[in-house]
Amino acid sequence: MRARLADDRGFTLVELLAAMVVGMIVLFAVFGLLDSAVRIQARTVDSIETTGRGRNAIDLVTQNLGSRICIANEPSLVAAGDSSVEFHASLAPETSAVRLVVQRRRLTYSGGSIREQVWTHSPPLGPPNLPPASTTTPSRNRLLVSGLGQVGTTPVLRYYAYEGDPARPTQLLATPLSAADLRRAVLIDVTFTAQGRRGDVRTQYSNQVLTRSETCV
Repeated sequence: MRARLADDRGFTLVELLAAMVVGMIVLFAVFGLLDSAVRIQARTVDSIETTGRGRNAIDLVTQNLGSRICIANEPSLVAAGDSSVEFHASLAPETSAVRLVVQRRRLTYSGGSIREQVWTHSPPLGPPNLPPASTTTPSRNRLLVSGLGQVGTTPVLRYYAYEGDPARPTQLLATPLSAADLRRAVLIDVTFTAQGRRGDVRTQYSNQVLTRSETCV
């Protein structure tokens, strides 16, 4: 018994080195799994935020373009190009269920953002009165959404007219639209991507908006 207690032999240097190597391998494996989990979580959060921003953007643009209206002999579109569209719009006023609030609206895509400008009479006037010219100070000027991008070289805004028999809105119009094409355009195609904070996170969105007034053509 005394001989066993007196035995002070421990691990050899080789055993200690082997234990350290095994421990380091296990530790690095755990760190690798943790790093992967953090990266996956960050990408998932970024993807969710990007998807929400993109859906909000396409909804806001669609609602704007869906409010287009023709006034007397004026077409709904005032000016239209690849990245900007200006149009007459009507919204139901708070004080009447019949009379229309006529506005002039402009949506502009620039630098990955879409901005909305609105010109409204004060007090609001209805047809056949036109809203103020867009050369005046807008009554509302706000950033709708940022963090967007183009899908390759595809314009954010494209315009189509009826063609064929039966007539379908499939004729792509050259931009900027001429005065004649401003009257012919019955469908606007909106296409863009929502860009995440990470370079590999992006989601494409597209929607087609038909004019709601048959008197536009």
